[in-house]
Parts: sequence; C-alpha cells; structure tokens
Amino acid sequence: MSDLKRRSVNWHWLHSVFGLTLSLYLGFIFITGTLLVFANEIDWLRYSAMRVVPAEGGKLPWGRVYDAAAADRPGWSIVRVVRDEGPRTADLVVMLKPGDPGDHFIWVDPYRAVVQGETSTFSFHNALLVLHESLFIEGRKGKFLVTVLALPLTAAVIAGLCTYRRFWAGFFRMPRFGGRRRATLSDLHRLIAVWSLIFFIPLSATSLWYFVENLGLGARTEFSHRTEKRAGLLPAGFDGARLDAAVQVAEAAMPGFNISAMSLPRTVSEPLLFQGQMTALLVRDTENSVHVDPTTLAVVATYRGEDLSLHQRVSAAADPIHFGYFAGLTTRILWFVFGIALTALVVAGILINATRLAAMAEKRSGSPTRPGIARSLLAMGPLGAGAWLSVALMLWGLYQLVRNFFAA
Repeated sequence: MSDLKRRSVNWHWLHSVFGLTLSLYLGFIFITGTLLVFANEIDWLRYSAMRVVPAEGGKLPWGRVYDAAAADRPGWSIVRVVRDEGPRTADLVVMLKPGDPGDHFIWVDPYRAVVQGETSTFSFHNALLVLHESLFIEGRKGKFLVTVLALPLTAAVIAGLCTYRRFWAGFFRMPRFGGRRRATLSDLHRLIAVWSLIFFIPLSATSLWYFVENLGLGARTEFSHRTEKRAGLLPAGFDGARLDAAVQVAEAAMPGFNISAMSLPRTVSEPLLFQGQMTALLVRDTENSVHVDPTTLAVVATYRGEDLSLHQRVSAAADPIHFGYFAGLTTRILWFVFGIALTALVVAGILINATRLAAMAEKRSGSPTRPGIARSLLAMGPLGAGAWLSVALMLWGLYQLVRNFFAA
C-alpha cells in the first residue's frame, strides 16, 4: 500500500472515530441549538401575553411601560425592561416580588401601556438554552461537557476534508439512488457535508472559542459600576417620566444609540444600565452600554462596540455567529436549515456505520444480515463507551429539563 493511500485510510479512520464516538451526543446538541434559533418565536406562539397588535404612532416611550407595570404590581420592584425589535411582541418587564427572590416575567403592550399578563420564567427559550449550554449542570462542569465537543467536531471536519479531497467537486454530485443502500447513504452524507461547510466552519470556530472561554481565557466585555448608596433601589419618587429623562441622557451620551434593554438597580448602589446596538458589526447588545446615576442622571460610564480590543471583539462576535442572529431573519433561517442538515448528517453517519457492520457480519457468516442500529451504537468508541456516555448525558439533560419544568 502506498504512503498516500495509507494516509487516506488513516484520515478516513479518524473521521469515523471522531464523528461516531459521540455522534448521538453531537446530534442532541445540534437539534437543541437548531430549535434555539426560533425558541423565542415558539414562546410567542405559546403565550398569548407576549402577543400584541401594532397601533398607529408606534411604540410608546419606555416610561409609559414602566408606569403600567408599576401600577399593576404595587410594591414590586422593576429590575429589567426588554423591548423586542419585532412589532408584534410585548415588552418584557422583569419584576421582583417582596419576599420572593425569584424573577417574575410581566408582559406589557408597548402601544397601549397595558399589562397583558405574567408567564413562567422557565420559558421554552430559557430552558432550551440551559439544556444546550450546560445540560442543567451548574458551574463550569456542565459547560465543559458541552464545549469540549468542539474538539471531536473540529477533528471530524478536518479529517473529513482530508478524506474527501476535491470536496468542491461534490456540490452538485447527486446521490446514487436505486443501488446499494450504503452507497446512497454515503452520497447523501457527503452531499449534506459539503453544503454544510459554510456553517461548519463558523460553528466549529465559535464552539472552540466557548471551550477556550470555559478554560478561563475569555475576554471581559461587560462592566459594572457603583454610585452613591441610596435608601432604596431607586430614589424616592422615581417614575416613568424620570426613566424617560434617563433614556434621553443615555441617547445623548452616544448619538445613534438604539436601546433594546435596560437594567434597573438590584442593589442600592447600582446605576441604570442601558444596552443596545450602534454601528459595530457582530456584537451583542451588551457591548454597547450607558450607565446612568438614577439620582443625578449623570452619566457614569459609556461603552461602544467599536472600542473593543481584538480579544474582546472575538468574544463579542461568538454568540451572534454561533446562533445566527447577526443579520436578522435571513441568517436565522439559514442557521435553522443548516442545523437540521447537521442533525441529518449525524443520522446518516450512524446508518452508514450500521450498514457497514451488517456487511461485515454477512461476510463472516455467509448469510444476509440486517443493518443493526444498536450494533452501530455499541461500536461507537472503545467498547461502545461513546454510545453509553452519549445516552447518559442526554438522559441527564432531559431529566433535569423535566425536573426544572415541574419545579418552576
């Protein structure tokens, strides 16, 4: 066997090992990440309190929403207000009930300043996000178990590219139908893989970055500040009009600032925090912020996405690229389609391995053998450890999802 052929066989072996060992777990992470792309829309369909009908004149000032929530829940504290860019979604007002440390999600019609109701904080989006990021395992251990997948995923992609040289020639090579099942599955697997490369590259890069961040090498992009201590969370008499005045101060401090969320103090020395978008590309809303003293309305600090260091800019770009919301609905739809494709890629890989093992068993026994999915799963990794580990992690995540749902 020539050296070239031996290297090719080795790359194919590496691709199979890294792709199959944790394929079930990879598929689980792929499908949860795919659903996350439109998780907010699923919640919107689920909860009528989130849905509004647009009215002429546009959305009201933030202060009107603040006053409506404060009047509906007297004695409660408002700690955050989020305004969706879509015209048919209510404003989210996060409130604290006296004697209850947990957050409460209150939804206010931004066109009419009317409270529409309360929903559980254990929303589909929040639950799926925790499941996808950490399997409901607290601390860095859970995130490590998810982000470490970036290593076998990247290795499988590199090995696949080295195995299928001249992969660009397969973009328009149609699968062979009507022949052997394994050949058809292999062709489909290859076709999905080459078209998914445009997604594989940013997915692998951002996943590797999350792994690096989990090791403690991330960049700090959000900052907190302190003001003079007050008697309460907010100055006496603070209302919607005062909040609107603070909004004007924040917008004047950074002309062109499009505010999408504001955080109100949770302690007696925190300022008002306004977050949103400006002109920097590929940054989260949190990278553009203005901190305002609620007592004096003086600007405490401002941060712009354009002023981030290279290290911070990489950190800020990870989420928009990973979840595909950097260019609005267009990229979100693309990311959703690619996510489904990656899930199908995993399924095709398992089926290919099942047919390969069936062919080997048939050759040994001399009689036809049906492809066994169980046999394929048990062959993932040394002594099937990959399959058992994948199943264990998936069941743990799903168990915690159900447990937290009933506890919410």
